[in-house]
Amino acid sequence: MPLAKRLKAEYSPTVQPVVARVPRLVAAIALLALFAFAAGCSAQSPRTPVDPTADVDGVPGALPVRFHFSYRDSYRGWPLWPLHRQHPIRSSFLDPRGIDERGWGNYHFGVDISVDDQHPVPGAPRGFSHRVFAIESGEASDVQGAPQYHCSERRLLVGHFAYWHVSPTVALGEHVQAGTQIGWSCLGEWHVHVSEWTLFRGHRVWVNPLHAGGKIAPYRDTARPIVSRLSFFSAPTHGGPAEAAVDTRQRLRRLTPSWLYGPVELRAMIGDPQSFWGFIRRHPRWMTLVHPDRVAVVIRTEETHTTVLRRVSFQSDQLPSTPYLVHYAPGTVETKPIPECLASPPRTRCAGRYWFRPFSRFQQEFWDTRNVADGTYDVTVRAWDLKGNEGSATTRVVVANRSPASEAARKDGDSAAASRLR
Repeated sequence: MPLAKRLKAEYSPTVQPVVARVPRLVAAIALLALFAFAAGCSAQSPRTPVDPTADVDGVPGALPVRFHFSYRDSYRGWPLWPLHRQHPIRSSFLDPRGIDERGWGNYHFGVDISVDDQHPVPGAPRGFSHRVFAIESGEASDVQGAPQYHCSERRLLVGHFAYWHVSPTVALGEHVQAGTQIGWSCLGEWHVHVSEWTLFRGHRVWVNPLHAGGKIAPYRDTARPIVSRLSFFSAPTHGGPAEAAVDTRQRLRRLTPSWLYGPVELRAMIGDPQSFWGFIRRHPRWMTLVHPDRVAVVIRTEETHTTVLRRVSFQSDQLPSTPYLVHYAPGTVETKPIPECLASPPRTRCAGRYWFRPFSRFQQEFWDTRNVADGTYDVTVRAWDLKGNEGSATTRVVVANRSPASEAARKDGDSAAASRLR
């Protein structure tokens, strides 16, 4: 991908969509555009959008439990030397990739494995940095190399894996063995992008290359996700697709947790620390959080602990059929790529942050507090990473739609919230 502009559970009747459902056609067209760009990975690469029915059990981005991945060999390793030691991941699968010129949001369809371009390997040709190795055996396809393509746009596909920002050293149709060199990383890119596809319900879909039992190993992560903030907002003042509404920064009123009323949106700030940073530890400003693998929310009454809502809203097994703005809320900031970080003033923040909408699955959704009794509730947001480490945060809220004092208290709460925003 070019460096320029990278800013790219269970049903509960108490949650009702206030904004019109995001049209499936729009999502499908957006994904078709993404595949046209990303899935030129070979003549055999996916050229159709993800099947909208592919989302499992009402969770966008999910695959069935114990889904079977089929490979051509049993090799496991990394595409960079040393082959059997972990390398730092600085951009994860399904990271948000901003809004394009059509107003659609895209996902990052692979992982970015960091490369130390300050120290190219001995013998690296001019303009290159590190050797890149095949993760799986197969015939090289979609070989786009020199001189027709700029190094940042060079790529190739072998087996189920596509390698981007890699200058190929193998020819189209050439058979390569897993663990052998297939190219060079491009000096100045600071990473190799790796994508993986698989067949699911008759469609080729992009999947998370770091999934359990996958080819990239070893991969260690012992740090649990951090759910650091929970914020509540009223419903928007106008309808329309979630992506368009969020793009214009919907006029949502921030609500104080002590007085919730009407349809409510929840936003959660969640980040997943990485346990391994390799050479990046020498550059603390480059270290960042990644997004969690899975996000869920549960709401219980304080008095009886009765569950009034429980759902999983997001999972990063495969490229989902929903626009990313359904899941990522305003306030989300993409991590600056290392080249942009190097070009920024020394104190510039390079780490991104992720705000999620735990109520929203295939559309922007809200908790309609008018469907529950006035009273006190505990709202818990839980997040997991790829290794099953879990983090959570709970906040106590008061629903007041019907009590005589609720209107006055609501106005006081709104005034206080508004003053904090000024």
